[in-house]
Amino acid sequence: WRQQRTREMKCPACRTVFLGPAPQCPTCKLSLLRLDAKFGAVPRHTRYLSDRSGRLPLREIKKLRAVLRIFEKKFPQSLFSVFVTNGVPSGLISEYAFWLANRTGFSSIEAVAGDNFDLLLGIDVEAGMAVLIIGYGLENYLTEDDLQAALAVAENAFRAGDFSRGIRECVECVMNRMREIARASEAHKRVGDLVAAGANNR
Repeated sequence: WRQQRTREMKCPACRTVFLGPAPQCPTCKLSLLRLDAKFGAVPRHTRYLSDRSGRLPLREIKKLRAVLRIFEKKFPQSLFSVFVTNGVPSGLISEYAFWLANRTGFSSIEAVAGDNFDLLLGIDVEAGMAVLIIGYGLENYLTEDDLQAALAVAENAFRAGDFSRGIRECVECVMNRMREIARASEAHKRVGDLVAAGANNR
């Protein structure tokens, strides 16, 4: 597991929550090495969005990449990637996305541990499943509830087979939530500055 400081981790296979970092899940023994053996060579991918399912029209891919570029422009420290596949070989999309996030260089910068603020939306169109993975650095800001809310917003579109709309809705939901967090953080900082200024003027 790539994370370096002790924290709660959730196994992408059995969903066991445990303290990490750890070489493997204490319950099902899942590890990155086991996932390497299961999934083999890292698949070809492109920046922002990779459609291995062939379900996204080219014009929609271009529009979605534009949305993802806007996300990166608003949050330069984060890269939001999307990987769409038509069935995961011998595994779950949660395992596959976790493996991709750790083994695939979606970003041009190799950011690890607390410096990783990237996001990965993995979609298995054949299984009808999606998962949202975030880097360790973002876990101080986005909660599990935030991630589930973003997936819930996209659920109706995914169920209807409108993956383009679902991806866009998921990205926009995360973008709005991160804006809220940024505004709250800035307001908190201003209050802190005022308190500090008041203390210095006593």
